[in-house]
Amino acid sequence: MFKFIHASDVHLDSPLRGLSHYESAPAAAIRNACRRAFENLVALAIEEKVSFVLLAGDLYDGDWKDYSTGIFFSQQMGRLGQHNISVFTVAGNHDADNRITKALASPANMRLLSPQKVETIKLDDLAVAIHGQSFGTQHIYENLAAGFPTAEKGMFNIGLLHTSLDGREGHAPYAPCSIDDLKSKGYPYWALGHIHLREFVSKDPWIVFPGCIQGRHIRETGAKGCVLVTVENGAVSDVKSVPLDVLRWALCPVDLTDVAEMREVLDCARKAIEKERASAEGRPIATRIRFEGATPMANTLAAFPERLEQQIKALGAEIAGDDLWIERVENATVGKRDLNATLSDDAALGKLLKEILATPGHPDEIDGLNDVIADLRQKIPSEALANSVLNLDDNRTVERLVEEAKKMLVGRLLTVEGAK
Repeated sequence: MFKFIHASDVHLDSPLRGLSHYESAPAAAIRNACRRAFENLVALAIEEKVSFVLLAGDLYDGDWKDYSTGIFFSQQMGRLGQHNISVFTVAGNHDADNRITKALASPANMRLLSPQKVETIKLDDLAVAIHGQSFGTQHIYENLAAGFPTAEKGMFNIGLLHTSLDGREGHAPYAPCSIDDLKSKGYPYWALGHIHLREFVSKDPWIVFPGCIQGRHIRETGAKGCVLVTVENGAVSDVKSVPLDVLRWALCPVDLTDVAEMREVLDCARKAIEKERASAEGRPIATRIRFEGATPMANTLAAFPERLEQQIKALGAEIAGDDLWIERVENATVGKRDLNATLSDDAALGKLLKEILATPGHPDEIDGLNDVIADLRQKIPSEALANSVLNLDDNRTVERLVEEAKKMLVGRLLTVEGAK
């Protein structure tokens, strides 16, 4: 019996940089988050007395100006080496041709597989054969899996590959291949990388994406870590997901259906936030609050989004202090009455609301919008425009801002009308 760890997409020293633009972001929790998660991986390997560690690509996040990233990695490899734990890795699209990889000699207990062809490493004492190939350049569009050999007889065969497989949303189609391509090789375990969401693609044979070890933005929510694999009598007997992350990202939906008072809004938000805190198992949380449902409060919430956001952030500070950071507050509620009645009216307010709601969603279809955006670029600091929430180069961001502006205008007009 032996154990090994399968991890991927470490992205060392990718320090959740987008958060540094936010004054309220928890700097202590996010600083060196990827390093701390990797330290957790090393500690797990030592504690579980694994025979080896597999890293399926994207160890680094790109080229770096100094060697501190590589030195840190060498230190961690040294910790594993002291316990006779070997590491086998392939380069992925982010770390292919990385200057650090080229300039620093690999630690004695680590083997980086060749980008030239598939390599096979045999661990005779364990009767294990590890087959793998690195990316030689960032963009690999050919089927690398096709070049893998068939299984070595009498050995536990592992395929180590950085790949998009048959495609996954949000990920470039690198080294594409089919599940049948992998199954045809006869390996009992495929250690894949590139996809940041954990996925057990198959259990016969095991085809596994462990996901990244630390979420870096709101699109990487939930527990992040590695898988711990146990092999007995030449077959996989257990595959266990182990969280390694030190900061957890969460989408926090808040259902406001039929809620009619602000006190109830805050009460619902409190319960939803506390539920997310419990699921994070003591980790700090970075969360996006999203209000949903049909409620009489919809117009009031939409009318003053800044006020709503500050109220919710104050609530979060009360509940968890520095252990909770609210990245954004989204209002996706819909009104239960008033709007339809007003729209059916031919009075001035109804006509104005119709014009607002008829505003096209795509930026190119709105006259003068590009001029407004150009003016904003002159007024807003460039570092603020670099984060994903206010990236004016992204049409999806502009479309979201247009939709939020429409909701705010409608909400304020109906709120003022209702107060008469």
